[in-house]
Amino acid sequence: MSKLGNKNLRNAEFNSASQQRDPESSSGLRVLILLSLIVIVIVILTVLPKTKKAQAPTDYQSTTTYNLKPTTLFFAGDIMLSRNVHDKMADNSDFSLPFQNVKNEINAADISFANLESPFNDKGLHFVPNSLVFNADPQSVAGLKAAGFDVLSTANNHALDQGLKGLNFTIDHLVDNGIIPTGTSRSEGDAVLPVIKSQDILYGFLSYTYSALNDGGQSSSPYVDTMGDLKSLQQDIWAHRGHTADVIIVSMHAGTEYTRTPTEQQIAFAHAAIDAGAEMVIGHHPHWIQSVEQYKGKWIFYSLGNFVFDQMWSAETREGLTITMTMTDDHITKIELRPVIIENYCCPRWANEEESLAILKKINLTSSILVNNN
Repeated sequence: MSKLGNKNLRNAEFNSASQQRDPESSSGLRVLILLSLIVIVIVILTVLPKTKKAQAPTDYQSTTTYNLKPTTLFFAGDIMLSRNVHDKMADNSDFSLPFQNVKNEINAADISFANLESPFNDKGLHFVPNSLVFNADPQSVAGLKAAGFDVLSTANNHALDQGLKGLNFTIDHLVDNGIIPTGTSRSEGDAVLPVIKSQDILYGFLSYTYSALNDGGQSSSPYVDTMGDLKSLQQDIWAHRGHTADVIIVSMHAGTEYTRTPTEQQIAFAHAAIDAGAEMVIGHHPHWIQSVEQYKGKWIFYSLGNFVFDQMWSAETREGLTITMTMTDDHITKIELRPVIIENYCCPRWANEEESLAILKKINLTSSILVNNN
């Protein structure tokens, strides 16, 4: 037999022997291998350093609260710096005159807000008898600044009293003096973000009006935010809340003048704002104070009335309401109402206790404290 034949024969014998090998021997080998692997894993786990379990620091605080210092916010109604108010300031050579009796309390707040009813213009007359077209002297911004106002709504039916040029001038003039305008935008240039920061909380202010012109609600303007579209309101709040601001406060310039009861438009708008995520709604325009509502746990002030105005013909138009609100972290802990009475065609003073109770009674309130969770 050839060598090749012998080799093939031996291979065939070897394969036959392998196939006939005891199966118990193969099983034992597999068990031995498995036990060896288990031992190796145990050794590795014993040698490697142990990872420490994550533990909360001893000064850990829940992420649901920031434990920040409180922020106080001050709110007032309509401020008109034209007509008789202008003449009183000019006669006294003092453009901070309207705020002399109340400026300490405004300045004491971290953030102060009101509605600026009169646009600024460095041209034209600042007082025309019986005129409903307002033109504030640019010098009167000194009073707003000295009083400590931080944010002013410019969305109202007098926003375009001095035309688009006056609107642009007003926005620029406020910004140049450190005051944030809200509710209107320049015809050219960058928009002003109506957000202010206090105690690491960002407060956003969105303002709207029933009309861009003093024509009974017939006009709109791409540069004045109006109340007609509740879906737009919703989108505005959603665009800001959680993005540019933590807390959203909405103001509306609406309602029937010289009445105590809010209209259906006011109510629907305020409710829509709260539903969309606003913390509070502040109203102005009726020149009288109007009712207060708590809706889904949030507060709506339908009208704060006048704050600086020359409507001296009635007690109601001389009365206004201010709010001092305290926020701790991102929730309200105190709301206090303080009425004012306007004197001398220009100047609010704080109502005394008896006067305050009488004014609050007109909107069915018996206490100046609405919330006190401090």
